[in-house]
Amino acid sequence: MTRSIFYLIFATFVLTACTTGNSRDSEDLDAKRMLQGIWMNDEQGSPAFYVQGDSIFYPDSISQPVAFWICQDSLYIEGSRVNRYLITKQAEFLFKFINQSGEDVKLVKSNDKTLLPLFFQHRSMALNQFDTFDTDTTVNEGNASYACHIHVEPTTERVVKSSFNSEGIEVDNIYLDHAVSLSVTKNQQKLLAQTFLKRDFESLVPEELFTKSILRDIVYSYSDTAAVYFDAIIGIPDAATGYVVELKVAKDGKITKKVK
Repeated sequence: MTRSIFYLIFATFVLTACTTGNSRDSEDLDAKRMLQGIWMNDEQGSPAFYVQGDSIFYPDSISQPVAFWICQDSLYIEGSRVNRYLITKQAEFLFKFINQSGEDVKLVKSNDKTLLPLFFQHRSMALNQFDTFDTDTTVNEGNASYACHIHVEPTTERVVKSSFNSEGIEVDNIYLDHAVSLSVTKNQQKLLAQTFLKRDFESLVPEELFTKSILRDIVYSYSDTAAVYFDAIIGIPDAATGYVVELKVAKDGKITKKVK
């Protein structure tokens, strides 16, 4: 049996035991005490995290602080979801655990208090909280001239995007969903003025993707003699791909939607 398979089986056993035994109530307070302080990645020589009380802070301005506890031989970190990490060794100045890639991570405690500001940098409410932008497009189709204005601004609805840091720990980044206002005039007469939210496309996007996504933008696509067409892009924040829904604005202002 390989070492990684052994850790996986053992971690599953430990995690089941903690889950059934109410891990928060049965946490190891001595282990929590030893974890307090600044921890460095022993291999990279870089700050990994800072533990203060019941919270873990990361050395960047985008990863959100999280709650944690230790039960038996597992570290539990609670962000948008609870993740569990098998502890392979813990002492006053040494902490080793298995990350979510099955790698054995070794951290050492530091007494360098000058590193503390790294863990308490200003964190924006969301990475895209100031994403407000406008797009204007004018198109001529036959005897008709269409002026299209698109305004994008953040809403207050938060979406969590999880990723893995250099230690293989899952961290949460916060984004705000968007509201997109679309205005279309035909020969200087208002054809459409409507604000779209992500929920307007819920029936057309798979549920698993929908809950993790934001309405990124609505962009002009093309026009013909019957209508003006736009693409609504729904996707995971900062991902390379997204789900595209075509908005067809007919010459009478009626809107129809379909997945492209």
